[in-house]
Amino acid sequence: MINIVIPIAGKNLFFPEDEYPFPVPLIEFNGKTMIEYVLENFKLIQGDKQFVFIINCNDANKYHLDDVLNIITDNSCEIVKLEKQTKGAACSVMMAVEYIDNENPLIIANADQFFDINLNDVVEYFKGSDAGVITFNSVHPRWSYVKVDEQKKMIEAAEKRPISKNAIAGFYYFKRGSEFIKSCSKMIKKDASVNNSYYIAPSLNEMLLDGRSIDIFEIDNGDYHTFYTPQKIEEYKKNKDRF
Repeated sequence: MINIVIPIAGKNLFFPEDEYPFPVPLIEFNGKTMIEYVLENFKLIQGDKQFVFIINCNDANKYHLDDVLNIITDNSCEIVKLEKQTKGAACSVMMAVEYIDNENPLIIANADQFFDINLNDVVEYFKGSDAGVITFNSVHPRWSYVKVDEQKKMIEAAEKRPISKNAIAGFYYFKRGSEFIKSCSKMIKKDASVNNSYYIAPSLNEMLLDGRSIDIFEIDNGDYHTFYTPQKIEEYKKNKDRF
């Protein structure tokens, strides 16, 4: 069983509420909601999968986001509802501790992206490591980054700070969910926050300090589509219209 956690409780400042009144995962383009694009990626991963969504109570009460998630997963997902904003994605994922603090593999993925690759290949590639991330080429400080050695093994991770050209594409794999909980707890205890928020990437540094092996799976920039702004959605739609 692979647990796949997708946090979608955070606020997005790039989608004005007067233009986009519904939660960002429910924005529709090319006939599907954003969250349906995200889940489409995971269909190719073989074996049993358990989706765990982190949402806020308001989106459930006002827009029935929980009902939507149950429908598109055939009522097979777990939903964690937050009454208040947490101090970042790492804290939000920690709220799902009852589902992921175990020996099962864990994937943490963004809710606003799509890959033109087979994610099963990625999972198979990471099975020999304690953790892994998908990377693409960038130097913009909006992303998280990893530095690697000559064998392409990770030696450092940083959030919102380019330390290499290896930007993390919003996909984290952990051989055991318990390892993430352990490393994330250490990160928070050390107050390794960025702009008063706790992110996933810095928790990898705690695993490295414990001697864990972390790999990267490099992809072409053209195979990674992020939907974090309306402009990025339009770019994706235009590219798809060409084919």
